Amino acid sequence: MVDKQQTLEVYNSFFAVARQLKKLAHQSAANLGLTVHQIGILNSIRTDPGLTQKEVTERLIFAKSRVSLHIDALVEKGLATREISELDRRETKLYLTSDGDKLCLRYNEEAYSHKVLEIALQRFSKEELDSLIAMHKQILAQL
Repeated sequence: MVDKQQTLEVYNSFFAVARQLKKLAHQSAANLGLTVHQIGILNSIRTDPGLTQKEVTERLIFAKSRVSLHIDALVEKGLATREISELDRRETKLYLTSDGDKLCLRYNEEAYSHKVLEIALQRFSKEELDSLIAMHKQILAQL
C-alpha cells in the first residue's frame, strides 16, 4: 500500500527529473537557434510529413496561436514549408525542408538532454529500464 509520503516522494521525483531534462533540452535547442517547441514541431513533421497545423497543435498540446507563430518562424528560417492540400484547399500541410530535416536530425543526435539521460540510464539493466518504462506507462494511463 502506498502512503502519502511515498506519493509525495514519487511526485517530487518526477518533477525534478522532468525539470532537469527540460532545462537541458532548452539549452540544446537554443544552441541551434530554436526553441524546444520548434524542435517538437520539426520532430512531429519529420515523423509524419504532411501534418496540418491543427494536427500539430493537437499532438503537442500547444496553444493554437503559439503553434502558428512557431511555424511562421520555422518557415522564415527555411526549415519548413506550408503547402495547400489538394484534397481540401482550406488545409495547409507542413513539410520539412532539407535544412529542417538536417537540423532536426542534428538536434536528436546532439541534444545534451538525450546524452545525459543515456549516461544516467546506463546504470540500470535492460530489465530495470523495461520495468521503468512499463510503470511510467501504467501511471500515465491512470492519470
